[in-house]
Amino acid sequence: MKNSLLISVLLLILSMKYTYSWSYNPVCWVRECCHDDYIPGDVKKLRQVLKQRVYGQHLVETVVDALAGHLNPKYAPPKALVLSFHGWPGSGKNYVSKFIAESLYKYGTKSKYVHHFIGRLHFPLVSEAKTYQDNLHSWLKSNITNCARQLFIFDEVDKMPPTVLDAIKPMIDYRDIVDGVDYTRSVFIFLSNTGSGLINEHYEELWNRGRQREDVTLNDFELMISKGAFNEEGGFYLSDTIKSNLIDHYIPFLPMQEKHVIECIKDEFRQRDVNYPNPQHIKQVLEFIEWGPDTTKLFSKTGCKRISSKVMLLVAKHYNEKTEL
Repeated sequence: MKNSLLISVLLLILSMKYTYSWSYNPVCWVRECCHDDYIPGDVKKLRQVLKQRVYGQHLVETVVDALAGHLNPKYAPPKALVLSFHGWPGSGKNYVSKFIAESLYKYGTKSKYVHHFIGRLHFPLVSEAKTYQDNLHSWLKSNITNCARQLFIFDEVDKMPPTVLDAIKPMIDYRDIVDGVDYTRSVFIFLSNTGSGLINEHYEELWNRGRQREDVTLNDFELMISKGAFNEEGGFYLSDTIKSNLIDHYIPFLPMQEKHVIECIKDEFRQRDVNYPNPQHIKQVLEFIEWGPDTTKLFSKTGCKRISSKVMLLVAKHYNEKTEL
């Protein structure tokens, strides 16, 4: 009786596996698998969250459109999608990357298909550049062999040794198959402070001419960013990825003005269930911000980067119920 019951259960499992699709593999009920249940690719969600949570960076709409085109199941992409984010610290590069991961993958940044490399942590030594190249190539090939729909985020590219990223050139080039592996479904995002000075100077120049922030386009910055990144010290210095035009979109993150920083502050309060913060508390957070350049004091030098910890202190002091330890 027990044996017949066990056989029936096994037959049911096999029937489910082959009658429907491999996505119903029982293993995937308890473990992340490479299919739509775990990789929904929800571009609509991404578009909505960027509108609600990212301030003063209207050019990130290009990222959503690029992902929508790349992930469209009707068309096979000709290559991996490669995006490069440039701007001052605190302007939203990591923030947007996190939202991308959370929209494309069920488990967000914790997904085993999302990989985050940090320049100073993972590639600290110039003398080890060749070793980093070999390890990176092997790592990417192994992961994409297991699942083609991977997201690779390279943070602090400006702190990486030159030539390291040359290892991935064959993987992001216009080739269907490289050494038996299809890389075209993957997404690469580079985050860098490289070119931020040029971005800020050029935006201030446009602002002085009377250009509205929302009227600024990618065409105002892309060529300037690519040239700056190619010639500045860091991971893109004289890089084959730039020389071969393999970066699909250079996204400038514009310097944050006071009105954008205020929206960031309000958002931090909302994340801590304070929907109507005292205006004096918003002002207190603003007092910690250093503004530049010296002539105009127009931009926050740290964007919205230091805001979270300051808001946390104010919420603990003025809004949370005090409890005895």
